[in-house]
Amino acid sequence: MSQFKKLYHLIYLKKFFCILILLSGSWSYGNDALENYFSSLFQMEYQEAAKNAFLLRDDLVGPAQQLAQTLYYAENQPASNDQGTKEVSSVNEALVNLALGYQKIYSNPNTAQSFEFFNSVYLYSKENSILYLQKFALISILEVFNVQVEQSNEQYLEYLDTYQNLISDDLDRYYLKMHQLNYNLKHVSLSLPLKNEFFSDFDKLISRLADFPNLEPNYLSSKAVYFEFEGDLDYADELYDRAINLSRSKPFLRFIVFRSFIHKAEIARREERYSTALKFIDSSTYYKNSKDTTRANYYINYYSSKNYNLLGENDKAYQTLQKAVRLKSLLDYEENMQQISRLNVKYQTKEKERKNQELQQEKRTLLIVLILSVLIISTIGFLVYKNSQKKRKLAEQQKNLERQKVANLLKDQELASIDAMIEGQEKERTRIAGELHDDLGALMTNVRMHFEALKNAPSEDLYQKTNTLLDEAYAKVRTIAHAKNSGVIANQGLLKALKDLAHKISQLNGLQIDVQAHGMDTRLENSLELSLFRIIQELITNVIKHAQAKTLTIHLVNHGDSLNIMVEDDGVGFDPRHISKRSEGMGINAIDKRVAHLNGTLEIESEPGQGTSVIIDLPL
Repeated sequence: MSQFKKLYHLIYLKKFFCILILLSGSWSYGNDALENYFSSLFQMEYQEAAKNAFLLRDDLVGPAQQLAQTLYYAENQPASNDQGTKEVSSVNEALVNLALGYQKIYSNPNTAQSFEFFNSVYLYSKENSILYLQKFALISILEVFNVQVEQSNEQYLEYLDTYQNLISDDLDRYYLKMHQLNYNLKHVSLSLPLKNEFFSDFDKLISRLADFPNLEPNYLSSKAVYFEFEGDLDYADELYDRAINLSRSKPFLRFIVFRSFIHKAEIARREERYSTALKFIDSSTYYKNSKDTTRANYYINYYSSKNYNLLGENDKAYQTLQKAVRLKSLLDYEENMQQISRLNVKYQTKEKERKNQELQQEKRTLLIVLILSVLIISTIGFLVYKNSQKKRKLAEQQKNLERQKVANLLKDQELASIDAMIEGQEKERTRIAGELHDDLGALMTNVRMHFEALKNAPSEDLYQKTNTLLDEAYAKVRTIAHAKNSGVIANQGLLKALKDLAHKISQLNGLQIDVQAHGMDTRLENSLELSLFRIIQELITNVIKHAQAKTLTIHLVNHGDSLNIMVEDDGVGFDPRHISKRSEGMGINAIDKRVAHLNGTLEIESEPGQGTSVIIDLPL
């Protein structure tokens, strides 16, 4: 428009510029007329739109009338000889493709051509920022999905979200809510359940759009489907009747009459009025799409078979069911072909956008390379150096982190062992107290009574019974004294605790630990097991911190009167002469003290590069 303003400033120079300004004014008027034309289409006032088509530019009148008539007469509109175009480059071509797309919907909804025509218009309107055309193209694409037996949920929702971002008035909100409702009705298990507020808001929206009565029947029919599904059959039947009465005389609403009669038949079937249901199905045949007989006949035969079956007319039920199954197979095949075609269109669209982006990117890249090549070469060495430093730091941090994880694991295991020991001791104390009170206490009371009896009336028989009771008490005391408790880990013992620790460390640190035991079938005293567990735990920690070993083997051998423990690894090893048992660096001091406290001996065998073996002997 800025060019036209410049021409306006030069109007007094030449009369020729006056002609250009007049042309400019007619173009602006044409754009306004085109927007009014599409407003009529949104309002479903198709006859009004056909009249508005005469106000458009001469080259747009024919395609605009064709589109309005196609929408009004639906399947009864004669097919156009125009083949359309794959890539729309003008409003004229956009109108032609919209008309062809709707002709394909009415004649064969499962063909992919309607989607291709509408998608080409959508891409053109989006590229040229023609908002009303973009909205209408999106509504048309959503209609393609809506008329299918099955829908592609992901694509449907993508286009629905795109449309939602463009809404600006009540007409836009009507189409958004209408498609949201249809989506919920087709995908009850996938979508969010509708709430009462949805229909309350929709009812208010319909009231505000009362000047456009052709919008209401589709809403009434879809609303009826929802309440039918919810089980409110009387209200649903009432809504279907209202939708039928509002739609009978309008060619473009015949599909609503057909759908409503089919659903009224289903309500009658659920109420066991099977003959009435068949009458409703028969009434629907008058309103079926004469060019989409596959879909219409599928519904007619499918619902007829259900009612014939319930009436006991098995032959008719079988025949109509066979027809329905055959028609459903055909619909599924057509739907699959359409889905493949849609994906192909989507791929081609993205491929085209990708190539355009690549071309622009190549130009920018060439310029950047020419300018920055010298800078890149001069800095690459510095970047490599910094990167290597960063990698070394990260590796060191990772190593320290792993060490910390292992240390935390060992600490947690030790705390768990102490807790288990305390719990085991408490349980043992409780058990012993119970046995002393219940068994030994009762036994000793009996002994005391026998002694009292011996005082008063000594006899050999009473003496023997008293002696027998004393033997039983002695045996009971020995049994309590020699009973084994739960060990270092409740109900597990030293061996199981070591194997659990080995498994956890192997998973966390990568050090493979193998525990081998001989003669360890009998449990040791609880405090001894805990001390041994701490000693071996400290030895494992030393291996992780200093040995750089891949494998570690723990041997435990019970000789009856002594216990031998050997911990050996395949790490870097060291010279034992340079390591004192009192050295704090490897934790030898703490281990040596624990072994000495148990009256045992500790020996270290190692050579650089040959691994390390720590041998501990303890008396039992």
